[in-house]
Amino acid sequence: MVEQRGGSIRSLMKGNVLVLTVSRVIWSVSGSIVYPYLSLYFLELGGTKPQIGLVNALAGLVGMFLFPVGGYIADKSGRAKLIGVATFLYATSFFFYILAPNWQWLAVGMAYQQLVLFYMPAMNAIMADSIPVGARGKILSLTMVLPEAVRIFTPYVGGWLISVYTLQPAMRLGYTLSFFIGAFVAYMRFKYLKETVENRSDIGKDIPGIFRESYADIIKSTRWVLSNLRGYAIVAMFLTFVNAIVMPFWIIYAMDVIGLSEYSWGSILLVAGVTKVALSLGIGNLVDRWGARRCILIGLIMTIPALLGFILSQNFFQTAVVYFVLVAGNAFVWISSNVLLADSIPRRTRGRVMATLGQGVGVGISGGGYTRGFLLFIPATVGSILGGYIYEYSPSLPWLIQASVLGVCVILAFILVSEPEKAQM
Repeated sequence: MVEQRGGSIRSLMKGNVLVLTVSRVIWSVSGSIVYPYLSLYFLELGGTKPQIGLVNALAGLVGMFLFPVGGYIADKSGRAKLIGVATFLYATSFFFYILAPNWQWLAVGMAYQQLVLFYMPAMNAIMADSIPVGARGKILSLTMVLPEAVRIFTPYVGGWLISVYTLQPAMRLGYTLSFFIGAFVAYMRFKYLKETVENRSDIGKDIPGIFRESYADIIKSTRWVLSNLRGYAIVAMFLTFVNAIVMPFWIIYAMDVIGLSEYSWGSILLVAGVTKVALSLGIGNLVDRWGARRCILIGLIMTIPALLGFILSQNFFQTAVVYFVLVAGNAFVWISSNVLLADSIPRRTRGRVMATLGQGVGVGISGGGYTRGFLLFIPATVGSILGGYIYEYSPSLPWLIQASVLGVCVILAFILVSEPEKAQM
């Protein structure tokens, strides 16, 4: 357990924490209109279920290429400006989705999107830098709650747009909105984020040298992770693998097997959004009081029966209740893993280690948060490749595998995961 520090939420929501939270709130207006329906858009443009998995795998491998560079730049040259510039590059990726005549365009867009997400280690690190020890659960949960409060109605709006305008026009409209909002968010981050790295160095313009040092540092960071966070890393890799299997197929299963419509699925995500907002802040306080390890275990144990309940669901009400539990379990795991990493990783190497291990991990529900790190790309790639084939063989099998792997993760987390004796600043 860590010493309680900080102050009221109002006093802590300032500076970089406020900028990043507000920017996420603004961006969440558009992103969640279309994201839950991306797999349907992919199928509509001629793709197949196995190709969904293969494209996700390819995109992950492309993203792995620049992640070490992002972590290296974040620690050596600074985090703030990198985040602003790269956020704009990410916004431009939506042009592929807006103009896509076929699924191949979506594939290129997804790969480009993953490539420019090399700024994620910097954004994760600057957030961890800016929150005092002992208040991280509370503040990280709040940074989840506020965007989710806005995001509550947007999947519902997306489902409504699809029911009115049909899938393709609705998706193109949503992605157009995403571009303009993303460009505004990039401007906000570039202008208002304040640097947290002291004694920054000029890394120069030696591009080959930057890559060489970045990958050398990722090897050092991996050794540090295996010495200091080995148990968490093993659990995170298992979760990432199985999450990649199921992530693209929630809505497809809901429509193919349960018989829900896009509009009904949007309504369930509305319920999920309300759930996350209602519970996350309280969960964040519990993480600060009980500790991250205990709360990770709680989340995993909650999730396993709910996954089995999802494949047994036969109507809207049953699916909504099960998803309610899944969202709650995911919030425990996601917030707790974020806090564990922030408490465990020294500030001077936080960007590079987070490039290796990501920010945190969830349990693979739609909208469950980003899980990106160099060590996690390989299990994510393998899971993505297998996911489409597994779903095509048996639609319920991905969730049976996920529940089984989460059971293993409960045992591993209980035995191997530990918290630092003293939390890092």
